[in-house]
Amino acid sequence: MLLAAPETACGRVGDLPAAENLVDVLLRVASNARYLRSPDGRIHARVPLNNRQEVFELGQRAFRDWLIKSFRTEFGVVPSDFAVRRALSVVEANARFDDATPAVHIRVAGETEGSERTCYLDLGDPAGRAIWIIGQEWEAVDRPPVNFRRPAGMLPLPVPRHDGSIELLRPFVNLNDTNFRLLVAWMAAAMLPEGPYPILTIHGEHGAAKSTLTKVARLLIDPQISPVLAEPRSTRDLMVTAVNGWLLAYDNISAIPTWLSDGLCRLATGGGFASRTLQSNDQRSVIYAQRPVILNGIDAFVRRDDLADRCLFLHLEPIADSSRRAEAEFWRAFNADYPAILGGLLDAVAGGLGRLPSIQLAELPRMADFACLGEAVGRGLGWKEGEFLSAYAENRQATTLAALEDSVLADLLILSADLGGLRNYTRSATDMLRSFASDVEPRVRASARWLKSPREFANELRRLAPALRTQGIYVEFGRTAENRLITINADPNCKRGRGGWRSS
Repeated sequence: MLLAAPETACGRVGDLPAAENLVDVLLRVASNARYLRSPDGRIHARVPLNNRQEVFELGQRAFRDWLIKSFRTEFGVVPSDFAVRRALSVVEANARFDDATPAVHIRVAGETEGSERTCYLDLGDPAGRAIWIIGQEWEAVDRPPVNFRRPAGMLPLPVPRHDGSIELLRPFVNLNDTNFRLLVAWMAAAMLPEGPYPILTIHGEHGAAKSTLTKVARLLIDPQISPVLAEPRSTRDLMVTAVNGWLLAYDNISAIPTWLSDGLCRLATGGGFASRTLQSNDQRSVIYAQRPVILNGIDAFVRRDDLADRCLFLHLEPIADSSRRAEAEFWRAFNADYPAILGGLLDAVAGGLGRLPSIQLAELPRMADFACLGEAVGRGLGWKEGEFLSAYAENRQATTLAALEDSVLADLLILSADLGGLRNYTRSATDMLRSFASDVEPRVRASARWLKSPREFANELRRLAPALRTQGIYVEFGRTAENRLITINADPNCKRGRGGWRSS
């Protein structure tokens, strides 16, 4: 271990051990902390503070301040900046290369012993209590065996009640029965430490209580000082928010740029972001996260199929004026039922985990883990067998149809298939584009919705291919020695909807 030369500090020094320099003493003070590692490799310290335990990132000012305060409390002097920096470097090096450094989590954590899955939900209170979920039961524990950190802005959950029910949530969300079941399954998944997590996407006209539903879901999973956020301005902003909170909730989205669509896809299934480390030329920092996300807005803002394929869509109907509630009264009633609703949600999580091993699906849809969990949650709550899966399949089918309706090319392909014109239809992208362009009205062909190049045409076909298969239209890409060819083949026995973009 490299040590600084012996030095003195301002103030009285009589209490300092004569045989040790300041770095050694600081390291002894720092040994009162327990060092932890987050999933992306950052080192944190759990320190005793005012009869409770707090977790700080090693690079944050808060941990440095704790070290200085602890040193001054014990010895009555303030250590030099040089000694503090040297001690912090040694602490970080030891923790980083110590295989025994345990993990640290935000809001939720999990352990697996054999085939038994155990989950913990941090209540976020000063006492450090958590909810322990195991088998088909849950209970509050004072000292969970896992380590949680609490980033700035995190708020506590109430102590849940065992006599609660998830049905108490119904008066506080503007959802029909089908969408209510989807919401409950999504919230249960969002309480588990491992995804994937479908992106909860909430649509509805102005005044349909989209923001209210978003805030209610956040309060039941991961309360924050700022319950909803404006959309991020960069991928780095998105990922930094993700590693400093559990649930991400974005309000009033009108459009999603390509970079944000890609970032949300990575968050849903787990992904990372790499950038140059600050104050370095050749080092790289990697942030990894997998998080539940909520988006809400009036317009159909999810345009890309890869993102839509990872979404769970809830459409909120307009609220009649006679059914509206004053906001103060609404939140007063919700807070009164808050502990009981949370207890009911925990019942759903525990019941779902208990029944999950017995769920066997004949066909696995996209986000298959969520589909299995949702069905298990439904059975635990007494829903009919297959009731959740039916609701989830309808939701995904509606998403597929919306993607087709939004595409001029898909509309033309469905029309051509209905007329019997797509039987082993093989052309180059250039020839296909020219052929289909002749069937489109000039005003549509001149608009931004029409494809302007063979490359755009081929890319659009690739994007639409999964949705087209649901309509019995199959797209294959191949090539010969001279050319790249596309083959489109339609099932003549499949019933399809008619298009609306043909020439008049």
